[in-house]
Amino acid sequence: MKRLAISIILFLNIINLYSQSSYTSDQQNLLQRLLTIWPYTGVEPVRPTTNYIPYDYIHESYKRDNPHKRLFSSILLYELSTLEIHMNSIIGVNLDSGRFSMPNMYLSIGKSFHYDWFFSATPFITLSSKFDVKRENNKLKTYSDIDVYDAGIETVTLTRILLSFRLKSVNDINETTFMLLPSVVDISSSESFLDTPHWYIPRINNNIGFRAGFIGYYYELSYSQGFSEDSSPLALVFKLNGDYFRTSFLYQYNQKDNISISDNNTHNLVQLSAFGKIPFFDHKLWINMLGEYTWRENDAHYLRLELALEWNIFNIGVRPLFYIPINELNKNKELFALEYSTYLKFNFGEDNLDSIYFGFQGSTDGRYYIAFKTLF
Repeated sequence: MKRLAISIILFLNIINLYSQSSYTSDQQNLLQRLLTIWPYTGVEPVRPTTNYIPYDYIHESYKRDNPHKRLFSSILLYELSTLEIHMNSIIGVNLDSGRFSMPNMYLSIGKSFHYDWFFSATPFITLSSKFDVKRENNKLKTYSDIDVYDAGIETVTLTRILLSFRLKSVNDINETTFMLLPSVVDISSSESFLDTPHWYIPRINNNIGFRAGFIGYYYELSYSQGFSEDSSPLALVFKLNGDYFRTSFLYQYNQKDNISISDNNTHNLVQLSAFGKIPFFDHKLWINMLGEYTWRENDAHYLRLELALEWNIFNIGVRPLFYIPINELNKNKELFALEYSTYLKFNFGEDNLDSIYFGFQGSTDGRYYIAFKTLF
């Protein structure tokens, strides 16, 4: 017992000495000069400006801040680590059918470790749940499911080099919206309360695999690949992240017949997105704008536009959706829908990007919802 106590004390002293070790100023400056080839590939310990565009923490990769910012005195991983909790949930009621649903509820938990500015690693797990109540043959039927949606580890080396291994590996279509409800369909959930209108874009069948590329606070260039017996989806994405705007280019390929809501066979997808926020009156009034074009092979051209006005907690917005079919089977589908919403938005968190929403959304095709949404 005495030997064990002495061994523990010696071990703790070694850790204490190691934690107090630091890189000299000359070593820091030399390594930073080697990395700084030009301004956008140098050391990036902290974002010097404020980002007003929220991230999709469930589906996207993003650059983590070092919790000690510019302080690099210690190189022990556990001393420079933070706990991350993110949630993306929607609860809604279709006012026409009386259908109550929680179609997409995600809870992600991760631990972000930083080895000074040389390396960071974030193991994480994301749980998903779905709940749906609808009337069939004059009887109420309930559908529910809880599952592991995504899990893995995301690493960034030398503040720029991204490598991630995860269950949902392939870069996904854009879900950013200034409306109450998104215009994306998760084809793994056929019970979505959005009732899968054909103007909405379905996700591909994602698989376990990897993402690799370069990532910073202001850009991302990455390749992603999934692997399975019947499908090996892949994607290439390029994003520019400004303080008040974001643009992205996405190419996806999936060899599987991945559309469960139609007879189409889509292997290739190209999506171009651009959106921004214009502030007025010292950031009290915002005009939010979004434009997005998507081409899906053997399906259609999709065009989504959004214009929203945000003042304090009050928000109103409109979303024209255009569907231009390129498959003869889809020629009889309606080409246009206009969605509109009004809701209250309560911001919280250090950067005011975490939000709780509650309000109403309607559409010219006869869909009307009241919904509650949480993003943080």
